[in-house]
Amino acid sequence: MACEMCGGGDAWIKTCISPGGTRLTVCDLCWAEHQDDLIIVPGDRVVMARCDSCGDYGNPRNFSNLMLGGRHGAYSGTCGACAGEAS
Repeated sequence: MACEMCGGGDAWIKTCISPGGTRLTVCDLCWAEHQDDLIIVPGDRVVMARCDSCGDYGNPRNFSNLMLGGRHGAYSGTCGACAGEAS
């Protein structure tokens, strides 16, 4: 998906509401720049990943070896805790 502010983005883009009530998708960089004016809201899609080691679900950005096609078609990989990384 594309950021409605800069055109960038990825599959895990944020859905926000502007002060005027407009719903828009925003990348991390634009969110950081405008976070005082935007409220994150549930988007049209929920993207989660499941850890192949412990079975916990979490944000795909916090996983290594991420692949699509895990249980129930979810992304799967190794969570930060199981990979020995700080979450």
